[in-house]
Amino acid sequence: MIRFNNMRNYTSPSLTSLLLATLASGRNVKRFRDILYEKELNKRTKASISVALSRLQARRLVSLTDSAWSITMYGRKEIAHTMIFAFIPNPFNEKEPHTVILSFDIPEKDRIKRNWLRNQIKIFGYKMLQQSLWIGPGPLPPVFSKRLEEMAIRKHVKTFKISKKK
Repeated sequence: MIRFNNMRNYTSPSLTSLLLATLASGRNVKRFRDILYEKELNKRTKASISVALSRLQARRLVSLTDSAWSITMYGRKEIAHTMIFAFIPNPFNEKEPHTVILSFDIPEKDRIKRNWLRNQIKIFGYKMLQQSLWIGPGPLPPVFSKRLEEMAIRKHVKTFKISKKK
C-alpha cells in the first residue's frame, strides 16, 4: 500500500506490502529469490523478511510449499481490498485554477470510503467549501472515476465544472 506524508510525498511501502505484491505478481521462485536482493528489499535484513513472511503465513495470506512461498486465496483478497484504498498520485500542478466543484453524500455505513474520498481529494489539492462540498482543479483523472465505481460510491459523488461567464 502506498503511504503519503503530508498528503503529497510518497514514502516506501511496508515490507508486508512489498512481499504480498511480489508474490501476487506471479513471478517464479527463482525470480522471487532474485527480487529479495533488489532495490527496496535490499534495504531489509534476511531475518526481517523471514519474520514478515512468517507473520503473513500466520494470517493465512501466504503459504510455504516445497521451499517456495506463494500467495493464498485469502492473500489475493487482501491485496484487492488494500489496493482499492490505495491513493492516486496528484496529477495536477499546484498553480492550476480551481475549475471543479465536487459534492458527495456517502452514507455513514461507508465511513471508510468517505474518509478515503476526503483524503484523496486533499491529495488532488481540493479545498473544503462546506462539509461535503469541495473545490479544486479539474478535470478529475479517469482512474479516480474508475476507483469510485470499484468502491460502489460513484452514485454518491457529483462533480460540476466551473466556467467564467464571458
